[in-house]
Amino acid sequence: MILRSLGWGSAMAGVRLLTSFLSIKVTALALGPGGLVLVAQLTGFIGLCQSMLGQGLVAGAVRLGAEQGADPAQRRQVYATVLRMGAVLVGCWALVVALASPWLAQALLHNAGLAPVIAVAGLSVAAAIFNDLLFGALGVAKQVGLIGRASIGSALLGLLIFAPSAWWWGLQGALWASLSVYVAGLALSIALVAWRSGALHWRDMQGRFDREIARRVLGFFPMLLVNGVLPALTLIVVRDLLASRLGLEAAGLWQASWRLSEACQALVVASVTLHFMPGMGERAHDPEGRRRHVLRTLGGACAVSAALAAALWLGRGPAVRLVFSAGFGAVADLLPLQLLGDVLKTAAWILSMALVGTMRTRWFIAALGAYALVFIGVSWQWVPTLGTAGAQWGYVAAAALQGLVAAWALRDVLWRSAAPALPGIERPHAAERVGA
Repeated sequence: MILRSLGWGSAMAGVRLLTSFLSIKVTALALGPGGLVLVAQLTGFIGLCQSMLGQGLVAGAVRLGAEQGADPAQRRQVYATVLRMGAVLVGCWALVVALASPWLAQALLHNAGLAPVIAVAGLSVAAAIFNDLLFGALGVAKQVGLIGRASIGSALLGLLIFAPSAWWWGLQGALWASLSVYVAGLALSIALVAWRSGALHWRDMQGRFDREIARRVLGFFPMLLVNGVLPALTLIVVRDLLASRLGLEAAGLWQASWRLSEACQALVVASVTLHFMPGMGERAHDPEGRRRHVLRTLGGACAVSAALAAALWLGRGPAVRLVFSAGFGAVADLLPLQLLGDVLKTAAWILSMALVGTMRTRWFIAALGAYALVFIGVSWQWVPTLGTAGAQWGYVAAAALQGLVAAWALRDVLWRSAAPALPGIERPHAAERVGA
């Protein structure tokens, strides 16, 4: 499963890498650094909402769905419960965003006239969350190939929507296209599942709402709400700090270095996402197997991340000229620190997901809180004197601290063979199920 996930993850990341570079190129030529950072603010806001509302739902669906692999009826009840919860959460949040759109447009895009863009963003958030839920169910069914095809198709479709819109209609076109790609991606995923999936059908999403399942899913929210809010909000704050202290041009150059390294890290993220959480669920009552799963994933992901960072560092000059334009030459000088932070962040991210898989809520919140506070705090102190490098040193320090906190919390899992079984995840007896 890991090798298959890595293969499809590599294909997905390769296509995403190509489409991301092409979209960055179009944005750089059509909008310049200032436009690049504004588009990033909008997509960052959508990502924040998607993570805040959806990560708990997806983790609960995948984890509980994997545990109920031998009971199709119970698995259907898991998916039906999660879908109902998602519809309520997304609907309420979309209304809040629409009502607050003038204020959010001024805060995020420095232009209250772009309030209609923000008002419609709730639809994009809903599409992104339900697409993630669909991919999670496919992962439980071990249909990694179908996830790969849908993801690759969505990336290509997104480029076809975004690039012409940004080129012909400027910033307005880029912002509206950034919203449209999420809806188009969901539509494509649904079509592919209906056409090609032999293991997942619409009837697998139908069932009664189960309060016990909902309670378990809500148990993931404290951790994943923090995970969804803090990293995305931290980036928004740091980007705004750079824009206010150094100007949109400098903030755009920092964002360019972030996007370039982030695109390369997509290989690691895509591969790990496909198998890590389902694997944690399958090993819920096998402590030694869970320990090997975490360590194997951690070692492999960090090795791949370091190799990618080294390759990009060696070719940073030509890469910047190829991906961006002559006006982005300063990005090459920003990459070394950024890449160091990426390797540390890869380790910290996997360890943090292991905290989610072992339900260590307080430690997870502590690790993410330390990351956010250090990233913002160091940036706030050092950006006035070091410029964009101050934000990069903040990223390196924050990623290192997050990894250390998570590793300490997982010391029994990482360094002891007799790791404890996971608490509170056994399937209830039929008499205990609400509505059974």
